[in-house]
Amino acid sequence: MSLLRSSYYGLTWLSSPLVSGYLKWATLKGREDKLRVLERKGIASLPRPNKPLLWIHAVSVGESIMALSIIHAIVRVYSGIGILLTTTTTSSAKVVSNKLPRNVIHQYAPVDTPQAVKKFLDYWQPDLGFWIESDLWPNIVHQTQERGIPTLLLNGRISPKSFTYWQKGRSLISPLLKNLALCAVQSEDQVPLFEALGATTVSVMTNAKFLTTPLTVDGAAYASFKRAVGDRPVWLAASTHAGEEEIVFKAHEQLKKDYPTLLTILVPRHVERAEDIRQAALKKGIPTMLRTETTSLDDAELYIANTLGELGLFYALTPVAMMGATFVPKGGHNPIEAAQLGAFVLHGPHIFKNPQLYQILHSLGLAQETEDLYAAIVPWLKTPKKDYVEPVSFKDYREKGLQSLLHLLKPYLTALRESKR
Repeated sequence: MSLLRSSYYGLTWLSSPLVSGYLKWATLKGREDKLRVLERKGIASLPRPNKPLLWIHAVSVGESIMALSIIHAIVRVYSGIGILLTTTTTSSAKVVSNKLPRNVIHQYAPVDTPQAVKKFLDYWQPDLGFWIESDLWPNIVHQTQERGIPTLLLNGRISPKSFTYWQKGRSLISPLLKNLALCAVQSEDQVPLFEALGATTVSVMTNAKFLTTPLTVDGAAYASFKRAVGDRPVWLAASTHAGEEEIVFKAHEQLKKDYPTLLTILVPRHVERAEDIRQAALKKGIPTMLRTETTSLDDAELYIANTLGELGLFYALTPVAMMGATFVPKGGHNPIEAAQLGAFVLHGPHIFKNPQLYQILHSLGLAQETEDLYAAIVPWLKTPKKDYVEPVSFKDYREKGLQSLLHLLKPYLTALRESKR
């Protein structure tokens, strides 16, 4: 055990009372689930199934959604195994609560103290462990591997910043990666990074973000909003940041000359900015309304959706979406949800946080980079959008990706199914 690893182990052991205090404070603040906070200390709230158990760990909402798709694919093929999904945040728990297949168990992940991890592993005794992306807490992974439990990393990704950080702490991360039975990374450029940090069995898988199913759209809300829009041409500016609204205003004013009944829907990344955006639009002479303050679209040219959790509705309604954080240097938000619901994705040059996602959408004919929003939007306003069926090219790509992943996991899942408790 390296000096850094020993130091981490000792510090987290001694800090256990402090962590318990933090959990109590976080529960009072609503950051932890008060009814299930003991799970964070490794104390289970559900019985362990009497069958070989696959443990899948995801951190928050994004990773949990990826985990759901992988879980559904596994249960279709492999019967006779139990699955335990752990997540860290209350938001992720809400996301998975009604979407897990029958008999799949959800628990909160233990905090990374030796005491909590030991209680968790003593109780659940998993036979195989998957980690989604790169949430590799040293005590959790080390204790799992020390028990001889095969561990796999799926959709692994290390940012350049994180790589620099882990190079300095290589003696801590290297043993974790070295002992992985499989390190499946989301792109070819990730392979040398993981190998440089100690991973020995590295494979490339389809980025798990492409394996997720489309967002669920509220049918009643969709029908109601579609009636309100009627036959008006409509487009969407999604998850915009400061500096991008001016670009939206300009495109709207240009488009309105050709399409007088145009409706532009704008969803700011941070809803608390909605009122400031409205005032800026009104100064431009653009009739603007907030979603929370109107029931009619008759007098609106710009409609600002200042609500949470409704992006799927607007993607479903609009034929084309400008993706925020790409026209200012923020790096680009995930465009997959828009494409899956039939909205063609337009973006600017700043996609450095998710270049692979945009590149693949380009290859599927579902996205385009542009400097001229007006020219890029016009073709999509000529024919009304009829529905939000997932594009065939995307669906085929996802299914092939899932089959490829199952093939990669087959030796481990087959051995798990055939093991005896």
